[in-house]
Amino acid sequence: MAESTKTDTVVVGLGAMGAQALWRLARSGVDVIGIERFTPGHDRGSSHGESRIIRTAYMEGAEYVPFVRAAWRAWEELEQAAAERLLVRTGALMLGSPDDPAVTGSIAAAERHDLAHQVLSHERLTRRFPQHVTRPGEVGVFEEEAGAVLPEAAIRAAVRLAERSGARVRTGTTVSRIVPDPDRPSVLLSDGGRILARRVIVTAGSWLPRLLPEVADLGGGLRVERRVLGWFRTTQDPSPHVHGPVFARDEDDCTWYGFPSLDGGRTVKIGVHAETPGNRAEGAQWGEPVDPDVGPRAPDAADARRLGALAAGLRGVAELPERMAACMYTMTSDEHFLIGHRRELPGLVLAGGFSGHGYKFASAVGIALADLARDGRTDMPIAMFDPHRWD
Repeated sequence: MAESTKTDTVVVGLGAMGAQALWRLARSGVDVIGIERFTPGHDRGSSHGESRIIRTAYMEGAEYVPFVRAAWRAWEELEQAAAERLLVRTGALMLGSPDDPAVTGSIAAAERHDLAHQVLSHERLTRRFPQHVTRPGEVGVFEEEAGAVLPEAAIRAAVRLAERSGARVRTGTTVSRIVPDPDRPSVLLSDGGRILARRVIVTAGSWLPRLLPEVADLGGGLRVERRVLGWFRTTQDPSPHVHGPVFARDEDDCTWYGFPSLDGGRTVKIGVHAETPGNRAEGAQWGEPVDPDVGPRAPDAADARRLGALAAGLRGVAELPERMAACMYTMTSDEHFLIGHRRELPGLVLAGGFSGHGYKFASAVGIALADLARDGRTDMPIAMFDPHRWD
């Protein structure tokens, strides 16, 4: 075995969460090493695709609102430190029938936390946002405190700032094993190297269950699923999608989402977040299991047709996407996150299972992970993400 390297903290995986934790630790003076299998901002996992929605009236649960507010502040801090645009403020529009989760969940979160929002009747919705094709009876919920985070740029910025603050970053490096220990956990590398540390933060995304089999079966098991994104060429000049809000929409068979044009009116991006169980569209197996070492199956004609059927709900875009990309969702059984410690894994801090809606929280997750590694506790509101909640 090669000679061991010693440090205070190791961060395994420099994607959405790991990059933020690395920066927070380095800027506080901690001796930290970051390990990345690929390169920061890569497209082999769950943190690519050029844009991620951030919204505050959180339809997945009002209990998320304090956490997303902390994330807003942390994103703004990163953006200022990096001196580049990482946030695009657009507002957000949730569409559906009055009893659909996108509508009811957003209203519940907004009312519980006294968030500014507007509930739009079908008439007001169609008049204010004519780029959306709506059905009779559908309504909208609009909030201003929402927009998009630029994921690849944010990851690269955090890693760059961490290195400036003294972090050591090893890219193109594969971790073969993580050995828990209450005082001196270690990270074993596939090249024979070993890193000894006081704490190890594991933010390995879809590889988390493989690196730590102890968490693979939590709550009935973590699963890795395929999802597809599509970019549609706009067909009107000027495009009605240049200044619109990010949006999410409930259909009979799925919940899908999209962005206004972030490339000057050329394209609009959409994707499917979740398909209704038992009602999956034929040929569009976006929930199929994925081996992370192999990666998700490349988008195909069936995916293009399915995305095109959804894009028919938008005026002024082409019938089929001009390009597509596939990514991975790492899902927990309750679709809430894993953040914290497990008793049988001493010396380790875990973050994973972000279930397709976690990127917006990455800036705040990074703070929480840095706190847990450095101090053993955090003031971030992460109790609901306790990895022991299923015990």
